[in-house]
Amino acid sequence: MPYDAEARADAVSPERLAGRYSYLEREGLLPLPAKDGVTIVVELAHKEWAEECLNRLMQHSGPAVRLTGVVMEEDFPLQPLLELFSAEQELSFLPYERGNYRINEALAEARTSFVVLVEDRVMVTEGWLGELLWPSVDDPATFAAAPCSAAEEREGRAVLRFGDDLELSAYVNHQLSRRRGEWLEAEVLSGPCLVISREILQRTGGLDSSLLERRYILADWCLRARQQGAKLALCAASYVHVLQQLTGTAGLPESEAQAAYAKARRAYCAKWQLPDEDLRGTGLPVPGDLSALERQPAIPLGKAATALPLVTAVVYFEEKWPAEASMQRQLLLMGQQSYSNIRWVSVRDSWNDTSPDSPVHERDTVITVQGEKAWLHALESFSAMYQSEVTVYLSASASYDSEYVTRIVMALQHSSAALIVSAAPGLAESELPDNPERGAAVVLPLERTAHRGGIMPGRLVKRESSRRSLLLCPGPELAVGYIAGAAASGAAGCNNGEGGTGL
Repeated sequence: MPYDAEARADAVSPERLAGRYSYLEREGLLPLPAKDGVTIVVELAHKEWAEECLNRLMQHSGPAVRLTGVVMEEDFPLQPLLELFSAEQELSFLPYERGNYRINEALAEARTSFVVLVEDRVMVTEGWLGELLWPSVDDPATFAAAPCSAAEEREGRAVLRFGDDLELSAYVNHQLSRRRGEWLEAEVLSGPCLVISREILQRTGGLDSSLLERRYILADWCLRARQQGAKLALCAASYVHVLQQLTGTAGLPESEAQAAYAKARRAYCAKWQLPDEDLRGTGLPVPGDLSALERQPAIPLGKAATALPLVTAVVYFEEKWPAEASMQRQLLLMGQQSYSNIRWVSVRDSWNDTSPDSPVHERDTVITVQGEKAWLHALESFSAMYQSEVTVYLSASASYDSEYVTRIVMALQHSSAALIVSAAPGLAESELPDNPERGAAVVLPLERTAHRGGIMPGRLVKRESSRRSLLLCPGPELAVGYIAGAAASGAAGCNNGEGGTGL
């Protein structure tokens, strides 16, 4: 058969290759262009959209992704999400901490080649992620990319409206088929979705939260990345839909929101030596010649420096919990507490195995024993095993409010007591031991007890009940303080006596 040059050229045409690529992607045979997967950091600030956003990210991002939800607002209701997604192994949460910008902590924990920073008002569709990773393959100097959206800058701004999800999916698929692989270099990116190479993240550092507004925080990071030689890509074929608020910024009155935004703009312009007239514009100002400016220092990744005392939180399981159920309960307790500097330890009596479950974080510990005697011995050994400023005992069967550990730490910091007992929610103060005398024998509910580090708190005994709930008999030389639980109003209440210490 004679060689047909025209047929040969058609066989390798871009259209035919694109069709094959589309088939592989559609059938799930084409993985993401990242060997170790992708970490997606989701900024949680909108309770009305967060659940749908997380569901879509898990559904449309492929199996090789890990998600971390970071709570950005103090009044954001995290508890419903913890309960709803407790079985999702690849989804974790960082609760809100006043004064601590936890996005940098989430970025530091990422171990994949790419990290995506996305707002919870973003609605993604099938195939959204793969298109954003290709620019770094096309040009190794491209270290960050963003899709088009209603909140992206300049050429990337696409203000569109859709009647339903079918219309949105149809538009996205049309863009992918028409402009697949197209991207252009951008001066700055500051929209609701940003893909970052971990390599440039290590060199540029994290986000500068002192700039207050997300738009300027991301623009600042992009400019610092460009100073490191990175290129930024705007993917013309990729689009994500952004839900818009109908009220003012973060629920603030309009005048306060405008003042806060103006303050952020002034801080950004001052940092990048932009002229005063740029403060009056509506667009995002960008320095004309970055090479003429002094290189900005990297922002440290990881947990913000803190003077908070280290707490060892001991979670004990009174019943024989299956491994999976105990891990879900541990994650739930961890996600509830707003206090940040905690080392978590859990102790359970297993059904039939002694192999420990994997800890959630590197410094955390899971201990699995067999039999009640070994279980009690492990609990009594913690004071000698772990050195921390405070040890808090938590029952897996009890309920705790988000400020529980914080109140315990404050009580120990502001009193001379060696042990602190907190009343359970709804428990009257009168039900706490009344003015115990020094040396008098007392028993304390272990699930509501904490003590200072470096002491032996006493011995454990069982309550007279069918369950293995525990009491602590403290040593007679130890002063005990009592604080009211969450049901009390205002500051912690206390009972004072020679052996008890108030706040």
